[in-house]
This record gives sequence, C-alpha cells and structure tokens, in this order.
Amino acid sequence: MNFDGGWVLPNFGRNPALIGDGGTTVVGTGAMNFTGPTTGPGLSVVYPPSGVMLPPNTNSMEFHFIPGAGQTLFRFTFQAPTTTLVVYTACTPVGAGCVYTPDPTFWSSLAAYARGTTPVTWTVAGVNGSSLGNPIGTSPVQSMGFSEQDLRGGLYYWNSGGSVERFDYGFPTSPRQTYLSPANVGGICVGCHVISRQGNLIVAGKNAPLPTAGYDVRIVTTKAVSSSMTGPLTGSANFFSFSPDEQHLLTSTGTSISWLRLIPGTSTTVTTQGAMPDWSPDGLHMVYARPGFSLPFGGNVGVSTASLQTARFNGNGFDAPVQLVAAGGQNNYYPAYSPDGQWVVFNRSATDRSSYANASLDPNDGGIPDGQLWAVPAAGGGALPLGQANSAGASSWPKWAPVKHDYVAGKVMWLTFSSSRPYGLRLGAYQKVQLWMVAYDPAKAANGLDPSFPAFWLPFQDLGSDNHIGQWSTDVPRSDCVGSGQSTCGQGEVCVNAKCRPG
Repeated sequence: MNFDGGWVLPNFGRNPALIGDGGTTVVGTGAMNFTGPTTGPGLSVVYPPSGVMLPPNTNSMEFHFIPGAGQTLFRFTFQAPTTTLVVYTACTPVGAGCVYTPDPTFWSSLAAYARGTTPVTWTVAGVNGSSLGNPIGTSPVQSMGFSEQDLRGGLYYWNSGGSVERFDYGFPTSPRQTYLSPANVGGICVGCHVISRQGNLIVAGKNAPLPTAGYDVRIVTTKAVSSSMTGPLTGSANFFSFSPDEQHLLTSTGTSISWLRLIPGTSTTVTTQGAMPDWSPDGLHMVYARPGFSLPFGGNVGVSTASLQTARFNGNGFDAPVQLVAAGGQNNYYPAYSPDGQWVVFNRSATDRSSYANASLDPNDGGIPDGQLWAVPAAGGGALPLGQANSAGASSWPKWAPVKHDYVAGKVMWLTFSSSRPYGLRLGAYQKVQLWMVAYDPAKAANGLDPSFPAFWLPFQDLGSDNHIGQWSTDVPRSDCVGSGQSTCGQGEVCVNAKCRPG
C-alpha cells in the first residue's frame, strides 16, 4: 500500500475450475425409488435463492425446501459444467419443511468444478420412499454461481451478547471466535468497532451504542492497547475509520467528526455536522453522512435526513466538502468505499427513518425498517438501488470485503450487511438480525444496471444472537505461540506450527 499512490488490492491468483469429464458422483441410496412417473406433487425451494453467487470456500450451505404431500425420500441433482453430483437423503425437518446440508467433501467437490464457470443448476425431487414406482415430484430448476478465487481475510462483527466475533476466511471450516468482550476492554458492551484494512489495528467503543468517552485502539495480535482515550486520544466516539496506512483515525460522536494522528496523538475537528466517516482506499478522501440537524452538545447514536458528502485529504487536513448524494426527503447513511475506491455503497431510508431505529425492528416506535442498499460512483453521479439484494427485506451497515474476484461474466466484489429478513425455514422476518453477503458486479453498475445478486446468509453465525456491523480486513495477523494446544493462545484458538489459529 502506498498512502499517496493508492491501495493495492491483494492478489490471490487465479484458481480456475477443474476441467475434463468429472463424471457423476452419487451419495446415498435410493435410485430405485426414483423410477416411477414424473407426475408427483412439486417441491418448493425456500433457500438459497436462485441466481445466488458464492465464494468457493463458503464453509457450508443449507438447502431449505417444502416437500410435496407424502414425500419422504429426496434426490438432489447438481449439474456443473463437467460433473454431476447426486445425493439421496431423507427429510431433516425444520419448521414446515426440510433442510439438507451437504457434507464438506461433497461441497468442496462441487466448488472445484464450478468456480469461475457457468452457474451450477440444481433441482430437488421427492418421492414416497415406502415402496417402488411411486410418482416423482420435482422443484423448478435453480442456479448457483461461484467466483473463481477463494475469499480471504477476516470478518469482525458485533453480536447482541456484547462482544466482537471474528471469522477468518483463511480457515473456512473452523468456527468463529469471540475476539473482544466486555471483560477484555473493561466496558459494558463492545459494539462500535472498526478494523484497519490490513488487519493490524482495531478500535472499539466500550459502551455501545452510546458515544461515551471510552474507546481504545488495540494491536490485533495481542489485544494490547496502543492508544486510548485515557492517553492522547481523548473524547467520545461511536463511529471510526482508519487511514490505509494505519497512521490516522477518523472518529465521530454521531454529530461531529475528528481526525486523529495516531502518532503523535493530536486531534483536529474536521466537521461539526457529520457522522459515519469512511476513509477511501487510496487515502485521499473520506465520505460521511451529514445529518439534517445536529444536537447542540454531546453525541448521537444515529442520523436522520442525512445527505452524503466527501472531502479530500490534503495531508494537513480535509478540504471543503462536496455533496455526493442529496437528502431529498430521505435518509442516506452508513457510506462505505468499495475496495477499488470507485463506488460508495450506502443505506437509504425512503421514509427518513433514523439510521439507529432502522437497524432492527423497534417495538417502541411501531415502525418497520425500510433501509435499502444503494450505490453511487465515488466521483459523483446518479445513485442506483441494489435491487436483487434489497428484494428480500431491509438492510443496515453495508461493508465491503477488501477484494475483487473473477467470475464467468467479469468481476465481482463482496458486500456484507445486517438484515432481519427471513432466513429460509430457520428464521422468520424480524426474528433476528443476521449478517448477509451479496456479490456486486461493478461493470453492471457502470452501465446503470442492478449490480447485485441475491444475497445469502453467512453460515458461521449464531442464530440465537443479533449480529451487526461486519468489518473486513485483508488479513488476520496471528500471534506467535509455543507448543501445541490452547495454553499459549487466546479463547477459541490453538497453537499450530508456532502460530495461533482458530481451534
């Protein structure tokens, strides 16, 4: 990374699909039961949505469906360009239907032949398995695409238990970790957090969501405090953004934004009416939400009637702001630069609901969240909605994974966001806020087309928790350790080859 010359996207190399005749792989028994007429009742696929795009190293994927009357045995058929995988399974009941989860070997075999190629097509068929010759019912044909490269980096997110969880895509079959907890930081609730792009530093508030005077900058490997509000970094904040070189930090109380030089630790107010800053990957700009009004003192947990503005960093401060997206009677908030710096994704409330109230269903105000995902060129221009990503329900806190991948039609980037939309048969609407992910095609956006694909649920989460604010880093630096086991590593980690890694 060159702070003056721009952020260099990590290059993990091409990883093309296997070619040649992969044949047909069959898992389980039951083929003899599927020899009857195809006149049985059809099945309904509930999840995943057809057309979804996935990183190949997604660690798991559930398939949710509603069987036809009397069906007890099911056949999944996945057709990749050069291989077919078939599995026979009984119903694992969940709610009003069934869930099938491929085992890791089956799933990785499918991804190996499908990464970066034309989408996999798949169906699920059902039959009464008590005897032979019974009518067969089949679902409509579904599709599912894969990018060519595996996803890498770390995802840090807040759960409603008050901690920051971490998932390392370098170890996609390992469980998530509790990375920071109130016990670690000496606070009530560790919520508002930001990780630097390289992943070496993290800043976290101690009493989320309030912008109380309590946050620390910590070294990721050791969790040791490198800067604190009790030292040179004084004041309050609940929104943050690191510069690409990890030498500067933008903080916000939800009302005003300050620029902190981490060394030597001096602070300058950038704007007295701004929140939710994000530093561009090239280090030369910030984007932020400008609320329609600001409190005369203190801070705020959210914004209303907000526009989006950008300001250029000149090395000694920030130039006068330029409007990127006008309020226009709406609320525009949570802006974030794409990893190539060309796009800004943000939330929009068409009814001007507060960003805080719009993060989840609020029984106190009787309102329904209406936050939608939108994108706008970082250099200015017309904004467009992410139609397919928005179709399943409201969203909040969009954040980019810091990579760009190849797929069959070009390039995609990845977005995570929080949503209380239904998750198949597992969760109904507004039951829990969970993290979702969606692929974004910048070439489509440049042509004014919907750049999004259908979104998918991130499979390492706790369904019993509300999960928010997914923050990405290009790497997860690991502490040195001695021996094996957990004795010299943190919670949820083990020592392997002198490095702590997820257990």
